[in-house]
Amino acid sequence: FGEIPEELLKMTSLAEDPEEDAAIIFDKAKLKITKDFLLETKRHVRIKVFTEEGKKQANIEIVLWHEDEIDDIEAISISPDGKEYELDSDNIYTEEGERTNKISFPIPGVEVGSVFEYSYSVRSEYISNLEPWSFQTNIYTKYSEVQVYLPSGFAYQRMNTNLLLYDFEESVEEALDPDNRQKRISVFKWSCRNLPGIKDEPYTDHISDNFAKMRFVLISFQNEYVSLKFAKTWDDVATRIYKIYNDLMDDDSAESKVKELINTETVDLKKANVLYKYVTNNIKTTAHKSLIGDLFKEPEDVLKDKSGSSSEKSMLLINMLKIAGLDAKPVWISTRNNGVISPEFCDGSQFNRLICVVKINSKNYFLYPVSARSPFGCLTPSTEVANGFLIEEGKGSIISITPEPVISSININTMASISTEKELIANTVIEYLGYAALDEYDAITEKDINIYVKDYLKEYFSEAKLDTFYYENVDSVNKPLTLKLKFRIENYIEETDDLGYFPLPFFTALKENPFVRPKRINPIEYEYPFSKTENIKVELPESYIVSQIPTKRKNLITDLGFNQVYATGKNYVECVRAIGIKSRRLPAKNYGAIKSFYDDVVGASQDQIVISKSATGN
Repeated sequence: FGEIPEELLKMTSLAEDPEEDAAIIFDKAKLKITKDFLLETKRHVRIKVFTEEGKKQANIEIVLWHEDEIDDIEAISISPDGKEYELDSDNIYTEEGERTNKISFPIPGVEVGSVFEYSYSVRSEYISNLEPWSFQTNIYTKYSEVQVYLPSGFAYQRMNTNLLLYDFEESVEEALDPDNRQKRISVFKWSCRNLPGIKDEPYTDHISDNFAKMRFVLISFQNEYVSLKFAKTWDDVATRIYKIYNDLMDDDSAESKVKELINTETVDLKKANVLYKYVTNNIKTTAHKSLIGDLFKEPEDVLKDKSGSSSEKSMLLINMLKIAGLDAKPVWISTRNNGVISPEFCDGSQFNRLICVVKINSKNYFLYPVSARSPFGCLTPSTEVANGFLIEEGKGSIISITPEPVISSININTMASISTEKELIANTVIEYLGYAALDEYDAITEKDINIYVKDYLKEYFSEAKLDTFYYENVDSVNKPLTLKLKFRIENYIEETDDLGYFPLPFFTALKENPFVRPKRINPIEYEYPFSKTENIKVELPESYIVSQIPTKRKNLITDLGFNQVYATGKNYVECVRAIGIKSRRLPAKNYGAIKSFYDDVVGASQDQIVISKSATGN
């Protein structure tokens, strides 16, 4: 600790990635189960800083469970000229949370060119799940290593994620147990070299899903006195949850409301639709707190208060569907921003939302009663994930989530004219379908609608003045949500002595490329596939004629397409443009083509119409 090679201090950039702001030179940990059946972790990290941005890596945060104990915290930075700065214990801070504590400390004296390092030890009672080890972070890692000292009798299961993509090594050897020199223990070592940093860039669901990492789960312990099995199965997890959920699902307090809603309806699918619509539209969605336990609101209270979290509303819906005689069951999922689950890791902590599955005529319908714009059987973008955890009596299983498909599009039509005073007057109709309608509906219900529309217009046309606007089909799931607005922009034409210039007022214009980095490691993940089409026609005063229009643009790559065509006639110019994404997830290997694609869209958004004064206008 603190012995920094001279060549490392003199290093000014990383040969493997010269654009990197900082690099982890090594990150090493030793995990050991002591004779007192505690998990002891010792960690040592060394980092080199290359830029001002890289200095942020020196703000260290360590998250621990409440019962865990941390000690032996050391930290030091060494400047390029060899000056040392040590961490003062007074600058170590603890922030207590509901289940975890956060230990934080800024490493002193860090400047561009510095090398800093820190180490610490943690003792924990939680030996059934060794802390997951991530070999990769958001900055380049030269070397990452974790060693596990496993006493005789313990058996763990190991699960790898993304490790085969990198230079991964593993080994095991026997050694004397430091706590008992008469016994031998197994020492497992796993290491990885030269892992690029994965940045949290635009269009990323959950950054750590892309890291190379490892998870350990205790399976069993056996010695001459005892044989214990610790490994949980999904059946074990479901049994524990079902004991609590069973009373909530069988609660009959909503019986009168269910009878009132379905009345004499005999068709099961129609019954389910009515109940789904009621819970979605009539119960206010509040902040999410938990999936189970004291903080989870019971269906009776959700119905009485007319409010509940998304998961509490799902439980109310399950309860009402069961009262109606339908086969409804709870399913736990992990939303996209919570991360992809590991089906082999049988632990409910992976999940953060409850949805409902109801089987009608041998078909499963997945329901998430949150948005009035979500049709029956459709989920929201954040909850449309690959797998979920089905909870039944004495049985739990990972199932595929297969909601009804949603086709999402935005269609824009603008009729505009430019007056002799060079003022643009435009009437625009925007139709939102599918998830695009859901997004727009959420926006206008969560914000002041007048402010929202004005801000939306200003986003594209900073000088625009909104005259009127209104929405149609706000309460209809089956019709497109439609926004109609009228606006004007003064001095829309820029003139020289002989010519004038103006762009068409595009709502699909892109001001800048969202992809700015020269390369990308992780895939591009959009919220959902969509198409946008825009038709614009602008009429000109008779005193002008169109001299030049932009050329046709067409750019088609895998699962991405852009097309733009201009046309002109006597005193008018018009354009039809379309942009579409066929697949939600695009591989990182196509990043260069995708980045160029967006450059083309940005360029097309800046195209200008060239006009000149007609003979009659001179």
